[in-house]
Amino acid sequence: MLLIVIDTLRRDRLGCYGYGGGTSPRLDAFAADALLFERCLAPSGWTEPSTASLLTGLYPTRHGCHEYAVLPAELLLVSERLQTVGYRTIGVSGNPNASPLFGFDQGFDAFWFDQNDKAREYPDVSELVAHAEALLAQDDGRPTFLYLHLMNVHGPYLTPDAWRDRFRRPGARNFPFQNEVWKDVMRMGKVERRAEVTPADIADLEARYDAAVAYTDEIVGRFLERRRATAAGRDELVVVTADHGEELFDHGGFGHGFTLHAEIVDVPLLIRPPEGGAGRRFDTPVSLVDLPATLLEHLGALPPEAQGRLGDGMSLWPLIDGREFERDLPLVSHLERGKQGSAFLLQSWPLRLIETGHDYSGRSSVAELFDQATDAMERFDLLARDPERSARLRALLLARRGALEAQGLAAQRVPLSDDQRRQMAALGYGDG
Repeated sequence: MLLIVIDTLRRDRLGCYGYGGGTSPRLDAFAADALLFERCLAPSGWTEPSTASLLTGLYPTRHGCHEYAVLPAELLLVSERLQTVGYRTIGVSGNPNASPLFGFDQGFDAFWFDQNDKAREYPDVSELVAHAEALLAQDDGRPTFLYLHLMNVHGPYLTPDAWRDRFRRPGARNFPFQNEVWKDVMRMGKVERRAEVTPADIADLEARYDAAVAYTDEIVGRFLERRRATAAGRDELVVVTADHGEELFDHGGFGHGFTLHAEIVDVPLLIRPPEGGAGRRFDTPVSLVDLPATLLEHLGALPPEAQGRLGDGMSLWPLIDGREFERDLPLVSHLERGKQGSAFLLQSWPLRLIETGHDYSGRSSVAELFDQATDAMERFDLLARDPERSARLRALLLARRGALEAQGLAAQRVPLSDDQRRQMAALGYGDG
């Protein structure tokens, strides 16, 4: 079983989700033999809480891993659950926020993370895939679970020059990750500098991002092809997803971890069973918290009394198999990053309500309502147009958040060394 998380990958930049930019021919081919979920919601807007959710099945409000906090020991990761049913468990991660530093190696027989190299932002996708393949080759006869967390789509969107040249656009001007305007807007709250951002800047930013998606697509696609050619690979389930997306000035900002808008929380989810998925597509809204229950039910490792549930998630196999699938509670997403931002999202399809406690731009106590069916990129706030429906959803959000908080765990924050802080800063993170 392979769980591949492509950090920072927006689903709307993949061809199989309708993008025409030519970024993902290999993942598009994979999707043609997989199950594609058109409406998958990330549980948070940045790596640590969202990845903790997709490995535990708990929302961030419950597991408590909001920023630089260690996963509480009492939580069971999907890796630990798979160990109990006889799986060899392997983790390979290029992101310090999803690494042993914060307890993400729980339940893994082997976990590779380049914790000692602070001279670079992250290991290249080709290096991480090579480590994964080396660990996979150490077969001991047990079935294997691999969690592989890849980074090149994350800023600074690192690719060989030839890949960026392929996506360079006429008239674009140099606008790299965390340039001065970017930092002033996102770190200093100088939102007036948004006016300096030109279409030529955005063209360069999007070209860098698309090049990183395409480069990652090539490396991951070839890895999946090699794996599929092996006896073990032909008999395993493969998941390709992302922990969150990336803002490319969609709502006047950059990066991630600051808001819960669509470009941040709408992620791809592709699942290929051993027998293939025939390119079937599902438009039922789902969440990354559904992954643990889905993986374990595939193995018959969910007890009958669980009724297809694990934590806050539900197994997607009833939906896949055409059985009854009805969610009794709305999907949510939660961002809590100290000074950087606080927000909570509730989705009652097709409506999304976002309550922002505070954000980088100085806004506080702001509610916004969007209709995803007619406004997928959330341009038109409907809150004032329909006060009755808005009030009903706000009451539902408060009740849902309160219920989750009542079950929340207190995760302990980790003091970071100077080297670790520098590495976090290189990735665009800072203390909240």
